[in-house]
Amino acid sequence: MFKQLGEGLAASLRQNWPVYLTILLVFAMGIAAGVYGVQKMQSEQVLALGGYLDNFLRQAGALEMDPAKALRDVLYNDLVVILAVYLLGLTVIGIPVILGIIFTRGFVLGFTIYFLAKEKSIQGIVLAVAAVLPQNILLIPALLMGGVASLSFALLLARRFNNSKVLVWSSFVVYSSLMLVVLICAAGAGLVEVYITPFLVKMAASYMF
Repeated sequence: MFKQLGEGLAASLRQNWPVYLTILLVFAMGIAAGVYGVQKMQSEQVLALGGYLDNFLRQAGALEMDPAKALRDVLYNDLVVILAVYLLGLTVIGIPVILGIIFTRGFVLGFTIYFLAKEKSIQGIVLAVAAVLPQNILLIPALLMGGVASLSFALLLARRFNNSKVLVWSSFVVYSSLMLVVLICAAGAGLVEVYITPFLVKMAASYMF
């Protein structure tokens, strides 16, 4: 099974490497834009955001939440994004929006990690590892793979307009199956964010204060 999966991935990379490269470049541009955004923040904005972060960390150890409600909220937010990427892949005009979603995720990630590292130094890196890394280990690869699949299928539909012989149904089945896997990974990321990340954040907060 794993051998077949590896062979399928290798074949996909050979056939669709421009799509993979495009998604990775857009995501990297988003990260770079997030870093640039931190560098261009006004001092008042930095102080306000830093003060909010300090207040949150001071209260982190005492914060209580309803895991069921938090899980519903997190799953809703993540799954809506994945569903949007899936639906956009069914339309040619959705291509710019797909790239916009990937760029925005990169921006948020770059902004958050760079701000924490810049303002809190080693402590900020520890906090970033605790608060940002766990769920994104699953979510970001899943989102990037979803972006690749969605963009590839949208481009297939574009070719279909010019060549009616291009087969769509078999690719649609593969696309939908892959997006289902992406959806499951996003759900797993939501579970990590609700049940593991808060514990790690509390540990990081106790280290910082």
